[in-house]
Order: sequence, then C-alpha cells, then structure tokens
Amino acid sequence: MTAEKTRFDAMAYGPLGKAVRDAMPHTEADPIGVLAAVLALYSAALNGNVRQPNGRPVVVWTALAGRSKIGRKGYALGTAEAILSDSVGDFLSVRTRQGLSSGPALVTTLYEAVESSRATETGPDGRIMVVDEEWSATLKRTNRCPTYSSVFRTAWDGKRVVNTTKGKTPGERDEQAVERPALGFHAHIQPGAWAKYISQAEALGGSYNRILPVLTERSKLLPTSDENPLDSIKPSSALRLAYEWACKQERAMTLSPAARRLYDELRAEYEDEMAEMPESLSCFVERSDENVLRVACVLTAAFRKTVITKEAIEAAKAFVEFSIDSVKQLVTEAASFAARPVMALDDRIRKVLREKGPLSRTHLYRALGSGRFSADMIMAEVEAMPDVVAEKQVAEGRSGQKPVIFRLIEQEDQEQEINEDLTAIKTPAAAARTRSARKAATSKAPAKPATAAKTPAARKSAARPPAKKTAAKRTAKKPTTKEREHDS
Repeated sequence: MTAEKTRFDAMAYGPLGKAVRDAMPHTEADPIGVLAAVLALYSAALNGNVRQPNGRPVVVWTALAGRSKIGRKGYALGTAEAILSDSVGDFLSVRTRQGLSSGPALVTTLYEAVESSRATETGPDGRIMVVDEEWSATLKRTNRCPTYSSVFRTAWDGKRVVNTTKGKTPGERDEQAVERPALGFHAHIQPGAWAKYISQAEALGGSYNRILPVLTERSKLLPTSDENPLDSIKPSSALRLAYEWACKQERAMTLSPAARRLYDELRAEYEDEMAEMPESLSCFVERSDENVLRVACVLTAAFRKTVITKEAIEAAKAFVEFSIDSVKQLVTEAASFAARPVMALDDRIRKVLREKGPLSRTHLYRALGSGRFSADMIMAEVEAMPDVVAEKQVAEGRSGQKPVIFRLIEQEDQEQEINEDLTAIKTPAAAARTRSARKAATSKAPAKPATAAKTPAARKSAARPPAKKTAAKRTAKKPTTKEREHDS
C-alpha cells in the first residue's frame, strides 16, 4: 500500500483531504475509495449552489470497484458518511435514493424532489443522491430500459430532462420537466461483474465516461472490538462551514491564471492520449478534463473560496488519473474475460453427466444452471447427441408417468460397438454372432420360441380378436317329434 498511499497524498488536498486522512486510523477502507465516496456525497450536497466557470454542475460521480469482502467498498462508504454526518445537515438522510433503474423513474424522482420543496422556506430543491451498493443488479434492469441512458447522461450535464405520463382524464398527457437536474451518483461493483454488465455499446454512447471508477482494496485490519470503529470519526467542522457558505447563495467558480494554463495543458494531454487509445478504452475517459475541473471546484469550495488554484487542479488531476488507471485495468480484464473460450452446451451436458452420473430432465436443467439455457434448448441438444441416451426409469410400486433419465455413454462403450460393427461388416457369420450377442445382453425377458412364418391371411386373422360364442353354439338344438319317430 506504500505506492497507493503516496498517490493518495497527492490528491488529499485541503479540508476535504484532511477529513479523509484524519478518519483513516479508524477504518479498514482504502483511502482513495473513501475520498471517492466523500467527493460523490459532498459534491451532490453542493450541487445547484456551486457551479463551474461555464455554469455547468460540479457534481462528481464515482464507482468503487473492488472484490467482495477484501475490497472494503461498503466500509469506504460508511467512512465517508461518518465524515459528513454533521457536515451536510439532513441532506443524506432525506435525499438519498436507491435502485432507480429506468428513465421515467429517474425523472419522476427528480421532479418530485423539486415539487415537494416549492413551499419550503428555502424554495425549490431538486437535489437527489443515488447510492447503489448493488450496481450490477441495477445494471441488469437499466440495460433493458431504452430511455435510462439518455436521461442519466443529460442529468450529469445539468440539462433539462422530461418525462411524459398519463393524465387524470382519458387521452390527456402530463409532462414532468426538470429544468436543472441536480443528481448525485455513487455505486459499487465487483471487477468481475464489470465485464458482464458494463455494456460496450452504452460506453461508446457516453454513459460511463461521466463516472470515475476507482479500484479499492483493504488498507489494513483493525483489532476486533465490541464498538464500531467508525463511531470514533469526528465530523469535519471545516466541511460543515463550507456547506453552509455554499447554501447561502449560488457560487460561481473561476480559474486563477496559473490554474487556467495548467488546465489547458491537461486538456491537450488527454486528447493526445485518447488519440492513441483503442476506442474501447478511450470511450471511458473522454470527459477526464471536465472531471478534473469538477473535482477541483469541490476541493476549492471546501476552502469557502471561488478561485481555483493550480494546487487544486494538480490534486484533482491525481485523483482522475488514478481513476483512468483503474479503468485501464478493468477494461483489460474485461477483454481477457471475453476472449476466454465459452464451453458449448453439448460439452456442458457431457461434463455434468460425467461428474454427476445419470440425471432426470429436472436435475439436468438445474445442474446446467437454471435460467442460462431453456429446457427446450437442452432437450434439443440432448436429442442430437449420439453419446447421450434417454431411458425411462422403472419404479416398482409407483403409478403415473415414469421419469426419463439421461445417461452418458462413455467413449470406450462407443468404440466397442463400432469395432463390433466393423467386424460384422467383414463376415456375415460374425454379424449374426454380434446381433445375437447384443440381443442376449440387452434382453431382460427370456426369449420366446420361434414360430413358423404366417401367411398374410393368417396374420390378418390372428390380428382379429376372437369372436364371442353365440347361444346356438353353447346349447344343442332339441329334435322335433317327427324326427324322434323317424329315428326309432
């Protein structure tokens, strides 16, 4: 962690950086992960009151990418919340939302925040902070919504978002419009899930270059205690004063001459780097320059100042470039994962039957992973496989339909049958012996005695059911009186 600590020191600037540094003895989280969470939460609280020099929002969107348990993503978020617990009033408790997975839901949430606050003393307040600790689960749904990505991108830009809903009367349409959306965003994801749920098409469309991913890992192990170590973190009074300063009136940030020159150099540097990157990577970092400016605005606002210094730009650059390195690693791992050979369905079936033995239709479906393949796909594949046989299970004392059991024929058995067939082709006598041997091996009932071949007429007669006996055949006809006299 020495190298990462050095990188953290380069970005831990001002009151905000000091608050994170002071909290680190009481947390196992990654310091850069804590800083990412603090930037997301604090910028969302300042959003709408503090603006970039060009009037755009200063909100910073971050995503922590770390393995379960050892990534300490939740620990980083908990540490950030402890730092800001007394610094942003009731913003986090009142304005935090989770699980927004459609464009209409996102617009409605922002719209209701504005409308519900119109009658308050401070006036309309549309700030919303989305915290998604199970981002991969949400991405499954957002990837199916045709409007989510466009609304998400537009909200980051601070431009008008609109949602049309059904009116109270038939045929009437109501419009929900938010002129200046104030949306904050922070999410958690596992590196392995990045390849599965971060759509390349959405990335190329610009959905993810607005988010700063940060790879995280545990910083240390604290001794086991009966008390929560995060309770020992003291809220930052400097951040509280800066928040109150920002809420008094809208603050327009400006760049000092030295900061402006450095920022222009960074813009040119990032564009040159992107020109040499493959598009699959550059699409994630296309807004690195603006993200540097946004982070610098937040770091400067923590000083209760509006002039961005060169030092603030350098600290913001250190944070954004750590995010760029994280993206490179995530995209590289995703590409290697996609390049892995995918096992075909028939090979999966063979593997499962070889490991688990004969299985019923239901057990085979479950063993292959319920939902990964449909039952029809599996059955169609099984029917086309020459080395899998289906047998009805014989269960004594049970009525009803007998389950079908699928069994894998091993290669040795197939080779034996093939060799026998080849031998049978060579000699007719061997063919007869092979047929007899197979018949004897597979037959469970004793062989029936051979019968003479029947003619077509005899076969037809034998196929008819036996006729019922008539009353005339069952009882003899009684002779008449004349017949008895004649006989005597």
